[in-house]
Amino acid sequence: MKILFAASEIHPLLKTGGLADVAGALPLALRQQGADVRLIMPAYRGIVEKLPPAQRTTNLGNPFDVGDLILLETHLPATNTPIFLVQCQSLFEREGGPYLDSFGNDYWDNHIRFAAFSWVCATLAQYGNLYGWQPDILHLNDWQTGFAAAYLKSWKLRHPAIVTTVHNLRYNGSFPLDSFAQTRLSGDVLNLHGMEFYGRYSALKAALCFADAITTVSPTYAQEILTSEYGDGLDSTLRPRQDRLHGILNGVDYDEWSPEKDAHIEQHYNLETLDKKQQNKLALLRESDLPEDLNAPLFAVVSRMTEQKGLDLIPGAMQHALAQGAKLVVLGSGDKWLEQDYLNLAAQYPNQVAVRIGYDESYSHRIQAGADVFMIPSRFEPCGLTQLYALKYGTLPLVRRTGGLADTVFEGGSDANGFTFEHANGADLSYAIARCLTLWGDQDAWQQRQRNGMGQDHSWQSKTGAWLQLYRSLMPR
Repeated sequence: MKILFAASEIHPLLKTGGLADVAGALPLALRQQGADVRLIMPAYRGIVEKLPPAQRTTNLGNPFDVGDLILLETHLPATNTPIFLVQCQSLFEREGGPYLDSFGNDYWDNHIRFAAFSWVCATLAQYGNLYGWQPDILHLNDWQTGFAAAYLKSWKLRHPAIVTTVHNLRYNGSFPLDSFAQTRLSGDVLNLHGMEFYGRYSALKAALCFADAITTVSPTYAQEILTSEYGDGLDSTLRPRQDRLHGILNGVDYDEWSPEKDAHIEQHYNLETLDKKQQNKLALLRESDLPEDLNAPLFAVVSRMTEQKGLDLIPGAMQHALAQGAKLVVLGSGDKWLEQDYLNLAAQYPNQVAVRIGYDESYSHRIQAGADVFMIPSRFEPCGLTQLYALKYGTLPLVRRTGGLADTVFEGGSDANGFTFEHANGADLSYAIARCLTLWGDQDAWQQRQRNGMGQDHSWQSKTGAWLQLYRSLMPR
């Protein structure tokens, strides 16, 4: 089984979000099960230098009048996973990030940049036999690869099956109609049953309309996006296709996220040595310039500071817990007004609240290892990874029941591993925090929830069976 796995970012080469983690880990897990998975991504500035010299270089011409598109074939040295890089100096070798310029604005030509990348993906999928490697499946991820489905549709040839994974439906890759000609796509795909999207055209809609299978990153999110509340204007596209819609939970790379081997934390521990977690709590309090008090529960947040993440709810909802002596550690950045809200909270409670604006990967590991409660009050959350990390570290997640959070965190029953609340408002969150404080007074019950979470398996290896079954269902019979 041959799979071309297309993504606009792949860890460890480049990461702006959870897509990179998936693209870096799932293909490797599939390869370990015998699937021939090869990656493809743009050759952004600095990427080529991170990899071994290309074993093969193919010039695919200049179909977009932006310079030649060069296909480089190499591999990820740590795992020997084959990877294709799409090189075009004018499109990808820029200052700034993969999607935004150095001022934080979308590149004006993102429609051309990712149309060109997608065109190469489609070309390799369609004509791979000429290259010596013909995929059976083209696996697309998010809107940046969605144009590929449109090219394959417009070429009207028999082509490999298409799987589209939606990591976040809100990012639909839509552009003004007057730029459509620059994609070099046939007008046949620009209609209500194709790319047309409320007076614009959408690359993600193409990937949904022309896919043989659609996946999202959790079963609950797969159901949520069929509704107008969560569908972001694409629910009417998805509902007629729900027979091909699948929700498969993301996994975790336990080589990077496990208290048994985490190189960033003070003290390693596991289910049998859970008491050693306290040493990490002391170290986190010390690093965060908070009093070294093990008796008060330590809440934590590591997140983008946006309303989507529900971060506006926490400062008010935490007031009662802080008045009772609880502590809070926060790491993140985002909306400036939210950043200021947290800085104000730290000023109000200087011995109980520590706020670090920005992102620090190593510090985030120490937060997971040292905190008692990890808060994720998202208004929507396709899957979420930080709650899966928290479970492994024995840090009880407190989450809103939405998307992948609802699929992985449970408060009731013998499998309870955290705390949940239903509605995205301060009152519901405050009540959940109060339940945390009550359970904190019963350490035997608290530790049972910790053990329940730590005993669950959310490794990528546990997810490969569902993926292989899906791929096989799309293979020619």
